[in-house]
Amino acid sequence: MRVVLLLTVLFISLSCASAHAEDTIIRISTSYKTLLSTPEQTGMLDQVIKEAFQRIGVKAEIVFTPNERSLVAVNDGIYDAEINRVAGMEKKFPNLVQVPEPNMTMHFVPFASQDIPISGWESLRPLRVGLEKGWKILEQNTEGFPNVTSVMNADQLFQMLHVNRIDVALYSKLGGYELIRTLKCGHIHHLEPPLASKDMFLYLHKDHEEFVEPVAEALREMKRDGTYDRIVQETIGFLQ
Repeated sequence: MRVVLLLTVLFISLSCASAHAEDTIIRISTSYKTLLSTPEQTGMLDQVIKEAFQRIGVKAEIVFTPNERSLVAVNDGIYDAEINRVAGMEKKFPNLVQVPEPNMTMHFVPFASQDIPISGWESLRPLRVGLEKGWKILEQNTEGFPNVTSVMNADQLFQMLHVNRIDVALYSKLGGYELIRTLKCGHIHHLEPPLASKDMFLYLHKDHEEFVEPVAEALREMKRDGTYDRIVQETIGFLQ
């Protein structure tokens, strides 16, 4: 009888946990308005992340938040996750927990309307540099430069480059070419070599730490079974 009672309690507990997971909605903050993440939640990252959560029985909803406020909002528990950041964000935002499987690799490059020789961050110091406010990797590596302009959105950043108010616009290579295509600024191109190439990760608020490893494994499974590559090709393949 004791064994039967124990098994019954265990079954009920597992059933309740499963039902809880199925009823959970994770609200994921994004600061992108690009093919990586769209208002319709059809971007590359939208589809990858939602599929990963679906595989562990959790519904994910993507919510737009301006870049600078996105990490703060997740750290404060207003939202449950942040869609795509470099490693180490938990050092400044202690309530965040990194999912240890990358979403993608992002190449950070300068864009310019003319050829400018570069050889790393320090070679940008004499230039008029523009960047979007809230991109920590760009802000940290240009800190102390004499002529840095921070703007609120990427459209404004590339418009400034288009009218020669800055010499270089620092941005992700993929996102930059999407903007060039949209804004019809064909004379703008990226400079080589990349300033940095970084794996990008999903971050969860620590209240949802139980999902960290299951989501990581779901991402790995998607890469193994071809789902990840299919989504990439269908959404951003033509820009790579």
